Amino acid sequence: SGAKFSWLRNLLVTVQFVASIVIIIGTLAIYRQINYMLSKNLGFDKDQVLVIERPDALGEHLEAFKNELLQNPDIATVANSETLPGKGYAIRSYRRKDDPETFLFKNNQVTYEHLELMGMELASGRFFSRAHGSDSSGVVVNEIAANLLGFDDPVGKQLTSAFRPGELLTILGVVQDFNTESLHSSIGPITMELAPGNLRGYVSVKLTGGKNIRETVEFIENTWRRYTAEKPFQCFFFDEDYENLYRSEFTTGQILIVFATLSIFIACLGLVGLITYTASVRRKEIGIRKVLGAGVGTLIRLLSGEVVRLILVATLISWPFAYLATDYWLQNFAERIGINPWIYIGATLVLATVVSIAISFQTIKAALGNPVDALKQE
Repeated sequence: SGAKFSWLRNLLVTVQFVASIVIIIGTLAIYRQINYMLSKNLGFDKDQVLVIERPDALGEHLEAFKNELLQNPDIATVANSETLPGKGYAIRSYRRKDDPETFLFKNNQVTYEHLELMGMELASGRFFSRAHGSDSSGVVVNEIAANLLGFDDPVGKQLTSAFRPGELLTILGVVQDFNTESLHSSIGPITMELAPGNLRGYVSVKLTGGKNIRETVEFIENTWRRYTAEKPFQCFFFDEDYENLYRSEFTTGQILIVFATLSIFIACLGLVGLITYTASVRRKEIGIRKVLGAGVGTLIRLLSGEVVRLILVATLISWPFAYLATDYWLQNFAERIGINPWIYIGATLVLATVVSIAISFQTIKAALGNPVDALKQE
């Protein structure tokens, strides 16, 4: 208590306000970035795709297994591949024909149905087709790889690879760029080659999106067990697995929500104490003002005016700190949201609303008090 310590009381409450606003802004920025990452067009379709692990367990029955799955009306497409976006990619070296310069690209071994199942789009040329027997010596590249190779029209051009010595690989087509990792990383050059029979990796099953998802998964599992002599059936949904790439962001957002709630609660406790103290010290002043005709609204503004000033000061201090913190965090992403000023305004409005509710009882009680009781105080 005491007038000489008013600066300390105001400082403590202001610090609490600053912490609250910064944490609220950080929380809003994180969830906007998460929403952006989950809703962004990644260049492929991850929805309604069930992924089966260890297709090598099928052995020579792989094609028979895939063909039987396609008999189910709730299954649209089946394809297998060495890897998938969000998983690790092999690196292969390529050279242009009669050119010593080496290029290192990510590589995926895929089957004919891979493009359709993943919902990828061709920029030029074509994808692997059973109608062309020579496609086993073909390669499909993405747009970034095509640009790095330096071909004006890459379709039909030939490459060599250290992994397939003495063989010329013909570029069959160019797919539009797609993300192979989370948005923490930028899109890189990628090649796809036709898978040589069964291989380790994944069998991807595109569902039609009907209501029989559980029954369809049971059908797939039962079919698996018949073709693999009861070997373990391991699967996951592609979209859920891909979202796990952002698990740390989800965790950080949840932690910040807890901290923001606690910070606002503590700030409100300090503020209620400050208002209670101010009303007690200025009790006679409030009584005199009421006797002289001051209304309830005037007295509420009198008591809450200092709080408004503290919020304004806290806003001026917190916004630069919040900007630096969120900008630093967003630098971890190759593709990120912009800084939206409404986040900052919204955070301040949230705090101001909660604070108004917290102090309303004390301010209204003091403004409605009997002035006679205040003036009789010794």
